[in-house]
Amino acid sequence: MLYASARTRSTRADSYLCRMCAETRASVWDHCHDHGYVRGPLCGSCNTFEGKSSAHSFLRDKEGSPLHLLGCRGCLEQRTLPSRYHAALARMHLEATERHVIRSRRCRREPWFEGVELDRGAYRFGLSCWWHDARWTNAVTVVEAAMLVREFVDQALAVAQPTAVVPTPRAASVTPAPVSSHC
Repeated sequence: MLYASARTRSTRADSYLCRMCAETRASVWDHCHDHGYVRGPLCGSCNTFEGKSSAHSFLRDKEGSPLHLLGCRGCLEQRTLPSRYHAALARMHLEATERHVIRSRRCRREPWFEGVELDRGAYRFGLSCWWHDARWTNAVTVVEAAMLVREFVDQALAVAQPTAVVPTPRAASVTPAPVSSHC
């Protein structure tokens, strides 16, 4: 349901357990700011962690975070996450793949991220390796980040329902041509 509808109905969140930790009585209805849909009831601690922590740490450190974010009907239908999580997924991709070269070999250490900015359709990351005193930048385009988000969502849904098939977007309906019979 839309967050505005939940507020109008005065449905109390404290009648439920927190959707994330399932240990504490909920205190708020968490909602997606991009689409406006309620994700579920959260306790104050989980709500603060989702809203105040970095998107990167929420995805990395909070168990069940992808499925909680997909509690938003708009995110689920579009197989995306709120826009503030796109740069975080681009960062996670670079953490796994990006390494600088030292003496003709790739460094094995994960780079340190010094910042990100959105510039001309790309997330530009400042990176460094304190072991080798190296600094560099790398960019992930907004289109590439959207693909990383979709892959992340598909993986989260597949893990949540291992026997279910993740639906693909519907194609335009095509009316089949009539079948003629010739004898």
